[in-house]
Amino acid sequence: MDRRRFLGASGAALTALATGVGTATASFGSGVTETDYTIESWDGTELPATLYTPDANEPQPAVLMTHGWGAFRDSPLTAPKAKYHAKQGYNVLTYDSRGFGGAEGTVGLDGPNEIKDAQRMVDWLANRPEVALDATDDPKVGMDGVSYAGGIQLSAAAADDRIDAVAPRITWNDLQYSLAPNGVIKIGWLSILLGLGTISSSLIGPDTELDPRLYDWYEQALKTNDLPPGILEANELRSFPYFEDYNTPTFLVQGWDDSLFKPIEAVRTYRTLQDRGVESRLAFYEGGHAPEEITVPFDQRGYMNGLVNTWFDRHLRGESTDIPQSNTYLKQREEFRTEDQFPPDDTEFVTYNLGDAEANGGDRIEQWSFWYDSNVTYTWDVRDRAEWYGTPQIDLSLDVHGPEARIFINMLRNGEPINGIGEAYRIEGSGVSRISFEFPTLQRFVSPSDTLGLQVEVSSPYYLDSRESEGVTIRPGESSVNLPQRPR
Repeated sequence: MDRRRFLGASGAALTALATGVGTATASFGSGVTETDYTIESWDGTELPATLYTPDANEPQPAVLMTHGWGAFRDSPLTAPKAKYHAKQGYNVLTYDSRGFGGAEGTVGLDGPNEIKDAQRMVDWLANRPEVALDATDDPKVGMDGVSYAGGIQLSAAAADDRIDAVAPRITWNDLQYSLAPNGVIKIGWLSILLGLGTISSSLIGPDTELDPRLYDWYEQALKTNDLPPGILEANELRSFPYFEDYNTPTFLVQGWDDSLFKPIEAVRTYRTLQDRGVESRLAFYEGGHAPEEITVPFDQRGYMNGLVNTWFDRHLRGESTDIPQSNTYLKQREEFRTEDQFPPDDTEFVTYNLGDAEANGGDRIEQWSFWYDSNVTYTWDVRDRAEWYGTPQIDLSLDVHGPEARIFINMLRNGEPINGIGEAYRIEGSGVSRISFEFPTLQRFVSPSDTLGLQVEVSSPYYLDSRESEGVTIRPGESSVNLPQRPR
């Protein structure tokens, strides 16, 4: 499958994607100079770049930024952040990632080539008179950016110790989980990402393209209903859990509404950083890879930008700035809250047994036709005035009818999904199975008049369903939801 065939098959549906695109704007007053450059990378590939320099009497630290997948350095989720940092006194270099924007080259999904591109940008900054240095060829530099620009931060920082601090926003922990959580292919996002990347690189010219392997892997996934080995190996090279020597101070920013990189991805990265003793912080806001990103209020964006800038003040300027360990946007109260740790020390797991719940639907669920599948929802009355905050654990016992099954889980508050597209899980083999997995991190305040629901289905428009399953039968008496809960 080549990109022309893919474009023809994808059509207008791709225009709905908001990856790397938003409506954020920022005023750009006096005191900052903006200059465009073309920087030749390590292999001769030319990458357009823009340097924002503040008025200053001496060299200042730098922030390096690129953009989201399929976007460009002047996109609305990149340029305003760059101008913000510059107005706070930082030199900011933004650049078009190879194959996107005005850059030459082949898009490699933040692979080895893109890592070397980022290192080349660090080299370039080290030779600028405006940029303060830690040592010869070693600039005081941090990185910021969303999504695809978040992934390259983690990869580049793992490869280059000159990068002093990073602030990855709404990005992945493990691409394998992002694209196929618990073994179930997220076909909706795969199609959108490949299609948007194809369109974006096609606009540059005939010498730019996505890595051809991406088309092959996509076609194999559709044929086999499984991810091919090639993409599994590629994902490992680009995923944080496999960066064994990573030690860069990291400020993780995650959107509650993200359905591509779910909130649990930032939490998993944060857990690992904390376990390794790497200085790290975690923040949640309203938005992510979802329509909600477009409507995030300016004051909320400004709050997040301020936190990231303070992070850079701490690690690039050596200031003794106080940064809370976790910053959480509370949707129901429309305000931020800070905590000394995540999860807070007064959080404990409360078990809700499916056998004690009211069931709406039969315990056996299966796809009856192409258009309809049965489902079951287990509902409990909330016991106490409390806060659900953290990462729930789902434990299910079920009978699998057929050689495999794929189930799709959502958690409900008063009958409405709490976040995104829930979670998916693939079970291999027929017969009785017990499965245990984490549900994406969430936050809600509840009262005794509220209800908690767990909805289980065997098909989803966002994922590839099983082609072999004959359904499953849930065993409620042996199944439970373990919910992180705080007193309120």
